[in-house]
Amino acid sequence: MNLSSRRGLLAGIALVALATPAAAQSASSAADAVAAPAASPSVTNGLETIVVTARRRTENLERTPISITAVTATQLEARGITSVNRIQDFTPNLTFSNSPTNSGVASNAAIYIRGIGQNDFAPSVEPGVGIYLDGVYIGTPVGSVFDLIDVERVEVLRGPQGTLFGRNTIGGAVSVSTIQPNDKFAFKADVKYGTDNRINGRAFVNVPINDQLFFKLTAGIFSQDGYVDAPFQGSHGDKLGNQDTKTVRGAIRWAPSSSFDATLAADYTHDRSNGSPGVVTGINQDEAGSLATLNNALAVGNPALCFAPANAGNSACYNNRIVSKTTNYGTDPDFSRIKAWSTTLTMKWDIAPNTQIKSITAYRRTDGHFAKDFDGSNVNLQYLEDFYRQKQFSQELQLTGKALDNKFDYVAGLYYFKEKGFDINPVTFNILKEQSGGYFNYDSWAGFAQGTYHFSDKLSLTAGLRYTKDNKDFLPDQFYISTIGAPILSIPPGTRIVPFQHYKNNADKWTPMANLSYQFTNALMGYVTFSQGFKGGGFTQRLTDPATSLPSFKPETVTSYEGGFKFSGLDNRLRVNAAGYYMFYNDVQLLVADSSRIGPFYTNAGRAHISGFEFETEFAPGGGWRVNASAGMTDARFVHLDASVQGLNLDSKFVLVSKWSLSGSIEKDFDLNTLGTLTPRADWSYRSGYFTNVNGINDPMLYQPGYSIVNLSLRWRAEDKRYSVTLGMDNATDKKFRTFGNYQPAFGFYTEAFDRGRQIYVQAGVSF
Repeated sequence: MNLSSRRGLLAGIALVALATPAAAQSASSAADAVAAPAASPSVTNGLETIVVTARRRTENLERTPISITAVTATQLEARGITSVNRIQDFTPNLTFSNSPTNSGVASNAAIYIRGIGQNDFAPSVEPGVGIYLDGVYIGTPVGSVFDLIDVERVEVLRGPQGTLFGRNTIGGAVSVSTIQPNDKFAFKADVKYGTDNRINGRAFVNVPINDQLFFKLTAGIFSQDGYVDAPFQGSHGDKLGNQDTKTVRGAIRWAPSSSFDATLAADYTHDRSNGSPGVVTGINQDEAGSLATLNNALAVGNPALCFAPANAGNSACYNNRIVSKTTNYGTDPDFSRIKAWSTTLTMKWDIAPNTQIKSITAYRRTDGHFAKDFDGSNVNLQYLEDFYRQKQFSQELQLTGKALDNKFDYVAGLYYFKEKGFDINPVTFNILKEQSGGYFNYDSWAGFAQGTYHFSDKLSLTAGLRYTKDNKDFLPDQFYISTIGAPILSIPPGTRIVPFQHYKNNADKWTPMANLSYQFTNALMGYVTFSQGFKGGGFTQRLTDPATSLPSFKPETVTSYEGGFKFSGLDNRLRVNAAGYYMFYNDVQLLVADSSRIGPFYTNAGRAHISGFEFETEFAPGGGWRVNASAGMTDARFVHLDASVQGLNLDSKFVLVSKWSLSGSIEKDFDLNTLGTLTPRADWSYRSGYFTNVNGINDPMLYQPGYSIVNLSLRWRAEDKRYSVTLGMDNATDKKFRTFGNYQPAFGFYTEAFDRGRQIYVQAGVSF
């Protein structure tokens, strides 16, 4: 798509917004949805009313002038979704992958929105998309592919959120809101059993202790056998890709008056997995200088002999005998152990009519120990291990209110974020052993303000500004432990790879936004938005070659232009939302690799332009039918690359990013009178092709062609809605698509992970 056509994309969105009022008026004179009470979708009331807090105040989704996908607990339950990464199935221009990156971590959130994101958990680089749980920014992607238990709604905000959200929301934000303790007794539990001994158990209870004190408790157990054979893993299990997670969350809320409210929440999660489901899918025997070739030379004297038919089963050779999509032949233990806990105190004061102060104080700690036999064989080419700890503290103060005869809505506040910890990486190659990684100590300060002035009931202007100051300190603890192949490589043990000293990477940035919206009719709203986002710089922590100082990279920035419309009509039976955007992406932070380095490194690769659109619609025509559809297009192109970047050119594609993401679903309620309701449902999603290599290079061996996923379910609910049973089939066509890929020229082998494939389950639930 050239520049003129991209500009035309935004113009087209604007024309649609201007052209639709007449159609909207003829279609319906629907009442203002803001005043409508929330309700579950049914034949009588049409679509479920969705309330969001994307702008730090409660608003109806259809009156919020930004590109946002919001899904409620009712909708998640209808889709059979219990893990947060599954929201990518129906959210346009979202990639939410569980990627092991360059390690053995089994739970690592790799999130991209509109082509911008991050797939590495290393604390020396920040996520490109922020994850928020009840308003608290989660600073690490480790353990962030969490299971959903007491969720009220999930909001996916697209584009830079540089004004109101905590940190690093340059590509967008995923905000998860849980059910808060309240004055109604409630209990809900369900059990799911399925493929590979999948056992999921969830329970939630809300108890009003008295008229001022309310308590809730949730707990979940999620387990499933692995699906990649690992016959030489011994006591660590014979299959990789399993799940073994236990989680508990509690909260107590005190509301002594109508003007004050305080909620103290805490949670704990323990994940014990055998390891990520990686396999070796290919070996480049011609890669000059690869460790695979070097190992073969040590084993039989002539690397070419290892690929001769006579040596196909030679255990001394690193050759095609270990290539497989279903079996990992590694002999060193793969495992992933993660413990995380947090506590949050949220207080709200109504200090005057239409004026509120809110305080969010939070602490979170994540500990991990994970390892990966990366070469997937017995010849010990590369074994990676991580000892990981991240501790974070955040404090946010918000002042929200109305002024000027309620014509002006405002929010202002202060934000502080502190995180520290370590990621120590012992790495064993066939010729040497070293320690990589180090200790980090970061803090970030911010002040922000945003206001919306309503010129009339139809026209509103919003403007916001945020100042962010990041201070980063990294202490690399990297040295050679031993050299195994002394005749080839001899380095004294204890030799530092990079000087043992503190390195700084500080930055500050003003990020503005402006939004103009117009309510053409009660059913149709159009808007245009200008916004900027900023993500701080960082360091390359995985080094093998000696360096005089720790390599660093500078911040990246995004300037975004967006236009869109939102329509809700036919007595709240039809909802259509669309947006088009164009973004200037500067100083792109990219994980790259070349043949002169053993480890991957980060750099500011250059500049890119990203354009595209999102389209979402929901329709409840009556008779128990409900239909959803969505489409997203992301056209991400490099327009300039730094001369030092190898393996990329201006035609290179962004990794893990599909140009097209499509989805559709249909369900129908059949009323069985006193026997309850029977609801068959079908969900379909499609993603166009993408590259999976975490190191950015477009390797044809690591290309995943476009594919479709079909999920089917049949749900029965009792007449009083208290009991339900669901029979479901996920990935009904058994598509084994790639979820992760890795190739580094210094090693010469390909590592990939694939989806589990078709899964069948039955789930029974009770609620009252």
